[in-house]
Amino acid sequence: MRFKVFLYLILFALLSGHGVHPALAGGKTYQGKEESAHCTLWSTDRLKWPQTILGREKAECRRRAVDSSASNTQCRLLRTYIDAESGERICIYKRHGTGLEELTLSMSAFLNCQTDFMCKRTAK
Repeated sequence: MRFKVFLYLILFALLSGHGVHPALAGGKTYQGKEESAHCTLWSTDRLKWPQTILGREKAECRRRAVDSSASNTQCRLLRTYIDAESGERICIYKRHGTGLEELTLSMSAFLNCQTDFMCKRTAK
């Protein structure tokens, strides 16, 4: 009896591993157009009775959605140091937002780093 159970377990292990293959898929990022973006603000103008009930006038979109990665965000100075090899001042900034990477700028050692400025959003 134990031999039969052992044989079934071996057979199951061999057959279950047979159908496993790695998935080779390429990622594709959708880049939409402004015209095809969803509407975030609809017109709330009150229409007169026959226009609304008969469906003559449709509601208009007043504001379309904007890709958040295309906008700018606030960058604030985290730390600064002078690089020993190049002799330049390195300024490291924190981008304001969730999951955004740090921004590193280099400049002459005689200049001071800006405390904050508007910079592009870049996700990790």
